[in-house]
Amino acid sequence: MKNQILLLQLLFISFVFSQKKIEKQTPHSSLFFASKSFSEKEALNQFSKAYHLNEDYSYQSLYENTDRKGQKHHKFQQFYKGIKIEFGTAITHSIEGKVTHVNGELYDVSAIPLNPSINSEEGLNKALANINATSYLWENEDEAHLMNYNKPKGTLVYFPNQKTNTIHLAYKYDIYTTQPISRQEVYVDAHTGNLLFSNQIIKHVTAKNTDKAFQPKIEIETKPSFVLGTAATRYSGTRSIETTFDAANSNYILRDQTRGLGIFTFNCQNSNSFQNIDFTDNDNNWTDAEYNNAAKDNGALDAHWGAERTYDFWSEVFGRNSYDDNGGIIRSYVHFGTNYNNAGWNGFAMSYGDGSSFDILTSIDVCGHEIGHAVCTYTANLVYQNESGAMNEGFSDIWGACIEHYGRTGNLSNPISNNVWLIGEDLTNTGLRSMQNPNSNGDPDTYLGTYWYSGTADNGGVHTNSGVLNHWFYILTVGETGTNNAPSPDSYSVTGIGMEKASEIAYLAERDYLTPNATYEEARTATIALANHLYCANSPEAIAVTNAWYAVNVGEAYVAAADDIALQAIDNSNTILCTSSSVVTDLLIKNQGLNVISTATISYTIDGSNLVTETWNGNLAPCEEISYPITINGLNRGAHLLNVTTSILNDGRPENNTKETLLMVNDEGTVGLINTFSNSSDELIAYNEGEASSLWVRGIHTDSPTNAMDSNGNTVYTTNLSGNYPDETKAYLISQCYNLSSISNPEISFNMKYDLENNWDIVYVEYSTNFGANWQVLGFNDMANWTNWYTSDHTQLTNGNDCFNCPGAQWTGTNTTLTNYSYPLNALNNETHIIFRIVFHSDQAVNELGVNIDDFVVNGTLATNSFNSDVVMVYPNPSQGIYTLSLRNVEPVSITIYDVSGKTISTIQEIKTIDNKATLDLSKASKGIYFLVIQTQEGIVSKRIVKE
Repeated sequence: MKNQILLLQLLFISFVFSQKKIEKQTPHSSLFFASKSFSEKEALNQFSKAYHLNEDYSYQSLYENTDRKGQKHHKFQQFYKGIKIEFGTAITHSIEGKVTHVNGELYDVSAIPLNPSINSEEGLNKALANINATSYLWENEDEAHLMNYNKPKGTLVYFPNQKTNTIHLAYKYDIYTTQPISRQEVYVDAHTGNLLFSNQIIKHVTAKNTDKAFQPKIEIETKPSFVLGTAATRYSGTRSIETTFDAANSNYILRDQTRGLGIFTFNCQNSNSFQNIDFTDNDNNWTDAEYNNAAKDNGALDAHWGAERTYDFWSEVFGRNSYDDNGGIIRSYVHFGTNYNNAGWNGFAMSYGDGSSFDILTSIDVCGHEIGHAVCTYTANLVYQNESGAMNEGFSDIWGACIEHYGRTGNLSNPISNNVWLIGEDLTNTGLRSMQNPNSNGDPDTYLGTYWYSGTADNGGVHTNSGVLNHWFYILTVGETGTNNAPSPDSYSVTGIGMEKASEIAYLAERDYLTPNATYEEARTATIALANHLYCANSPEAIAVTNAWYAVNVGEAYVAAADDIALQAIDNSNTILCTSSSVVTDLLIKNQGLNVISTATISYTIDGSNLVTETWNGNLAPCEEISYPITINGLNRGAHLLNVTTSILNDGRPENNTKETLLMVNDEGTVGLINTFSNSSDELIAYNEGEASSLWVRGIHTDSPTNAMDSNGNTVYTTNLSGNYPDETKAYLISQCYNLSSISNPEISFNMKYDLENNWDIVYVEYSTNFGANWQVLGFNDMANWTNWYTSDHTQLTNGNDCFNCPGAQWTGTNTTLTNYSYPLNALNNETHIIFRIVFHSDQAVNELGVNIDDFVVNGTLATNSFNSDVVMVYPNPSQGIYTLSLRNVEPVSITIYDVSGKTISTIQEIKTIDNKATLDLSKASKGIYFLVIQTQEGIVSKRIVKE
């Protein structure tokens, strides 16, 4: 029986003294699929709600990447009230600004007391007493300075302890010991002083034992000269290497400063200390006669060349700039220790022993393996224990094999030697591990199968159980037919997809999907999702990825769907159209079945009613996709929920047929016209974050004191008609579009009554000049007028313990009335399509009566040189891409073209006119809606056009 994968698994918790229990029966990670069009912020909010987390939790960007198919992956770190939650990770995956899914592992730490019971020095003493080393790196001032290392002071974090399934407030220390040699992140309970966990930073290629990189300077006093040399390596023959000519000493040294921030190889001279002593050569021809000696100095040539080829592999294959993707220096320290029988990455550098039972440990696969640990730190950061630790080791073996093959052959497509699948075969005849046959070295090739280790030694068997990931990668690359040794054996047959494709899937899973405590099941989910995305759900690649996991007893075998249509996306960016009730939006439809699709039904509703059904006919081959436009007419101003379903006969996966998005339809507002909201024609766009429903409603608030806005019971826009507003809600009220280009002294004005929990619940105004693609807080940077506008400048950073939702310029407090409240817009008086929105945001607890808005108006005086914008006409509209501009005796200066996301497509400075007409050619542009901003000598004109 296989372990099934849940698409959405929620975290359930129970409470114990000063720590929080993580329920053992349910995984801590989850996967959230967005059926609606979410921004990253909205998607993170929805993902948090799946864990029942409140507004006290925040997310800080770690990094983002875009894969070759255009999908962006953005990784975030979880915090609670400004304190980092170790391992707390959320990753959004989006296409063209719309999140398709989120995965991650989040934790609820709200029950843990915020204030520690012991100080950081006491916590460090507790950690040192447990480690019980005889010497520490910080005691050697010179070597500590070389490694940019200081005695740890401790960082306060929340620590989810996977061993005991509890969460603690803890101090985290980076402790480097020199006798015995180790480097580890140690977590000490900040309330009890108990040691919670030790995460090994120094990892070894052979031990049955993460990585932070420092960048201290390595200085050469004279101006270096970069030179290409020749090296007779110990294991890989004669190779070209980059060196530096040291003019001060008239020799060449193993310092390559052409790759990233440098690749430097040093000689420890069999000491246990790191020292920047160079290997030298007088003519840059590093020959066997000179370096194949009793000291094994030619091993240093392998270390240097291997580091260069490792850098090249990451750069040329995946576009990664060194292990940290920021040019990080790769330092190699050769001849470390006396007969030291290991190699390792210590978070700062590589160290290579000369070996005793092994030869010197500088082979290229060992180099690739160890630097792979550094890559892991800067990507998935897999915790070094249990299954996540086994995958940490497994990925390093994968990169060791790939880098050996790439380094020696120049690419990943050449035939693969069987020796590539042995790790460290140059050091010992049998190799340290076998990816082709892990059982031959006493490692499991099957999840829970022969040699699977379930004890606590070796951090839960990280070097042993890595065999499962190793064997999966081997099968995926080369292919294999056989029967595994699972508790209930399975027969399998997998056709390999080659190292190029297999390594891309593995790398993107490590970089863009896996979280620190990931399991083998989650690796399966990630790699299948990637194969589906990069290729297709029914592609040979997706089949191979799935069945390779089945071969190692993780998940079920691939089951084909003969017929499967998928609605991939609705191409609508939630921008706010200003000039039309007609909306054109594209549906991205894909054939994920085995059969050709010749007909499909597309049905959609607006706001849950008026079902429209269309039929597409054509020829959609397996794995092909098409863009299908739908036109929706007659929409009133407001936010409308579009729900679309695609369907075919005998659809094998109907769960991927439906998606939703918001359509926002607006129109032009009239400067000087007061919107009293008294009529249905005064309805504005209103919606809650991530939803079409709205907290803002037009009506009469019946509770005091909020109804005091108007003694006659005037109709207003209010957050609630009666009672108190709800908690944990962010709601938007959006104005019409205003053209300020032909008026002077513009200003925004309205009446407002608010009754809000002070600082915790807020209201503020934003504006957009690019159709809602980007918003800025109105008045935020205008300190001269700020005191006459907002009542609060608090933020979480300035206040520390409240105002977690505050942008730094907002209204908050109880029972306050603002009459004819205005703000000058002179800085925006050239904008042709400016939109305002009033944002209400409540936190997770305590609520009051809410907010009323009335008599909204944008005022201004017509400029003396104003002119009628109708003097410029654009036709035909819609068109296939060729438009005529009729200019009626006005002189055009420039035309700027925007797409619906607000992105500038092009700007035309030289416009040729004949008989007051000009031609605009957008025939090469994609179908959709565009906006023209036409600058003339008389004024600015904005026009909306449609490309069919």
